[in-house]
Amino acid sequence: EQRLPGIGTISDTFVSDPVTDERFAYYLGINNVLGLIGAFGAQRLADEQQLLTVLRRFLTETAELGSPLPAYLLSHRQLRCKANLLTRLHGLDELVGPVDTQSVYVTIANPLHS
Repeated sequence: EQRLPGIGTISDTFVSDPVTDERFAYYLGINNVLGLIGAFGAQRLADEQQLLTVLRRFLTETAELGSPLPAYLLSHRQLRCKANLLTRLHGLDELVGPVDTQSVYVTIANPLHS
């Protein structure tokens, strides 16, 4: 909305900037990157703490490029994470309804915060 004023007035696919930031942090940071780190650690392919250290360093360096996402992932003590099982148990379908209320999100400790 801030970058393209008025774009979300008709569609359910546009949400407030804070919800957008939260969802980007979840999908890119938690679901993808932290998911990979967890998978590598679970299979003993790499040490999770070392990978988290590398990720923190990368985010610190890229925070200077202008995107708010690296700082968001580093500075928040807690992050919001989609709870797929709870979403299903609540009878919600993430493809139906407004984006900001179609899934259940829970608060988790941020492993990147130091």
